[in-house]
Amino acid sequence: MKLDLDFSALMAAVSRIGRPLKGLTLTTSTSREQATQDRVPKPPAVPPGGEVFAPEKMREVQSRDGLLEFRGQQILLYMPGHPQNRFEQAIQYPSSGNKVHVAWCKHLEEMKRSGFFKRYIGIQDQGGEFRIHSRQQPNHEVKVPLKVCKFCLTKINYKGFSRPGNAAAHTHFSFEEFFQHYESFFPSHPAPEPLSHVEKGYSQDWPDISRQYRQSQRYTCQECDVELERYPQLLHVHHINRQRDDNRWQNLRALCADCHSKQPGHDHMVVSHEDRQLIAHLRQQQSCANTHSWKEVLDLADPGLNGLIPQLQSLRAPIPEVGVDIQAPDNNIVANLELAWSGTRVGVAISEEDLEHARQNGWKVFGIEECLESPQQLLGLLSGTGQSRRSQSNSRSPFGDFDDDIPF
Repeated sequence: MKLDLDFSALMAAVSRIGRPLKGLTLTTSTSREQATQDRVPKPPAVPPGGEVFAPEKMREVQSRDGLLEFRGQQILLYMPGHPQNRFEQAIQYPSSGNKVHVAWCKHLEEMKRSGFFKRYIGIQDQGGEFRIHSRQQPNHEVKVPLKVCKFCLTKINYKGFSRPGNAAAHTHFSFEEFFQHYESFFPSHPAPEPLSHVEKGYSQDWPDISRQYRQSQRYTCQECDVELERYPQLLHVHHINRQRDDNRWQNLRALCADCHSKQPGHDHMVVSHEDRQLIAHLRQQQSCANTHSWKEVLDLADPGLNGLIPQLQSLRAPIPEVGVDIQAPDNNIVANLELAWSGTRVGVAISEEDLEHARQNGWKVFGIEECLESPQQLLGLLSGTGQSRRSQSNSRSPFGDFDDDIPF
């Protein structure tokens, strides 16, 4: 009996350990996209239309590196009920409606203290339109494109939003792109309905074309130069003009899953943290993870660091390495750090497991939220001063955001 299984996570672990599996030969017969289709979809943490959070359920909403988590998955919170006059105004001018929360910001902290969580609903819908209603007529619902809360973007410094004058992170905000950026922070994600490659808009012969093109490029990413012959499921073929049925070779590029997900218009792509770490590990092995500028750091790093990297740059931190393996005394690889300064044995990790294992092997490692809230602690270690004072770089004056109709 032939079994089509996805061994990418196992192979990632084997590669990080640095020792081959003896007596076992694995062959990959399907692409990563096909392997994803074969998995049983992870059910959403909340129903598609959202869920009103009773006080006992709101206690399950957690903060994961400042982001909102419910039962292991990323969520959004917003308040659909509006006073009648603001409901009518929000229909015409959505920016005047209640804001959508993507992080555990200071406004949500105040709402928690004030006991108004019962007015929120939690959702995972990333389409950008949200059901709202008048408190006087709760059955009269309409969908409007509500705006994201600026306090939330400041909390996580999304795309460097805390930097004065950087309004683009809010003006051009995409909920779908936001979820994609932080997928490494969560253990699971709701899987989309499985579709064939034809249903996705690819030509019938796309699997053959994709394989032939990757072979022509020696299974090497044309963006970061990582070679993936042992892991062909991690090398995708990208359509430059985004037309999935335009298979002219001048319109194709072989890209690793990490580089592919960072292309414009690819906010829908889900790349697991394990896959991104395996690619980072291979880049280090193959000496194609050199970082001489902050742009190169941003290009190679996990998208979830898009807030931290601009902050470190603005604070004039030394340029870090990306995706550094940590070895135990027996030379086994026990962790992979998203950012590292090997000379001072200081690093940054997304995974709690990586953070703890690196610390056990003599590294001083920080989580993302810890760095964002107190970057001077990390900078002090890098400069050798050992300072530990709270940074004020994330503070900014109020925005005049008309967030949630609750007086304090």
